[in-house]
Amino acid sequence: MMNDPLFHPGWIRFNEQRWGLSAEPLTLAPDKGDAWKLETVLYRNSHGRLVTPPRNPHLPVAFHCASERPASRNRRKRLALTRLADYLQQCEFGGSLSLSSIVDDVRPFEWANMAARPRFTYHLDIATREQAIDPSARKKARKCQRLGYRCEVTEDYDAVAECLAGPEVRKGFDYRLDATELARLAELMGADHFACFLARNAQGEAMGTRVCLYAPGGHALAWSAGMKTEAMKDGVNNLVAEEALNFFDRQGCSVFDFIGANIAPVAEMKEAWGGRLVCHYAISQRGIRQLAREAYVTARTIMRRESK
Repeated sequence: MMNDPLFHPGWIRFNEQRWGLSAEPLTLAPDKGDAWKLETVLYRNSHGRLVTPPRNPHLPVAFHCASERPASRNRRKRLALTRLADYLQQCEFGGSLSLSSIVDDVRPFEWANMAARPRFTYHLDIATREQAIDPSARKKARKCQRLGYRCEVTEDYDAVAECLAGPEVRKGFDYRLDATELARLAELMGADHFACFLARNAQGEAMGTRVCLYAPGGHALAWSAGMKTEAMKDGVNNLVAEEALNFFDRQGCSVFDFIGANIAPVAEMKEAWGGRLVCHYAISQRGIRQLAREAYVTARTIMRRESK
């Protein structure tokens, strides 16, 4: 079983259709035996370059090892990632490749003359969340309920898209999703891997949403979220997150990935849920621009030291 819902065939198909990409499932293994296996899904654009598709938090990676001994597992994982780095070294990138947090050793990529930039998210253990969540997060969800809000799993994709428009207006970005695209993704992935949570106020108006991808028994990803500006003070974001966690607990999911913690206000909001800070990496090739940037940073560091 794959823990990451980004391995789902419907998700892969959505990326191909929505962004005009070609998916390239990749399986690496030793030349002999079955001591380890690494699986991932890469995507190529129309020019044949490897890319991370829009709206993908990472490229999924699964590592299987026949031994649980730390020494054997570490060595075999290094060998597997070295094979992946060798493969990527032969390809042309169309941008950086954001890899799953399963890739926690970036040395093979650096040895292959690639650059690795750390990115962060929070992983919350769903089974033990009651002890982890800050009381303030629960308090805001209770306030929202007292105001008459209710949250449900929905197929009202027009209402979901309407809520997603809230942060687009406030923050000036584009989810690049409308109701039609949401409905198509729901059809491709099915209700056992795709869920929309919608909060309505006492008047029945849609005020907040969270769109999630999940693998029953595996990970749930907080893929997209949107709250109308007038509802933010009511704690609607907390109510929707709480409902999502309860839902995924019933589905047997093990981890809730809050997707992203690289912006200070976002990190502050997400850390209240008690998740573990997790690092994953964006891999890029060392072209002229990357080398120039590294030279600039090195020169500035030397100048600062000499000026002291």
